[in-house]
Amino acid sequence: MRKTKPIWEGAPSRLDVFMRAWGVPSAVYARRSGISYKHLLRLRRGEVDPGRRVMMALTDTASAMLSRPVYMVELFELTTADEAIYQALMERVTK
Repeated sequence: MRKTKPIWEGAPSRLDVFMRAWGVPSAVYARRSGISYKHLLRLRRGEVDPGRRVMMALTDTASAMLSRPVYMVELFELTTADEAIYQALMERVTK
């Protein structure tokens, strides 16, 4: 049985792990999120860091497509500043 090699070397990003488990095609996810396919691939490879708008778009789209809440921390490792913003938003939502 032949093993498939990853497209890139190194540890997979959290986004890549999530998308592989989910099984959604990158082109569909990118189109529904409103970002380019190439940018999504660079994010999956860890070549670029996402901005807050992109993180929100990918999180919201995943939630809608999966019909369940998807949290930003499932897709991305957050910086300290992003973590603080995320926690503040979550507190507002749960009140």
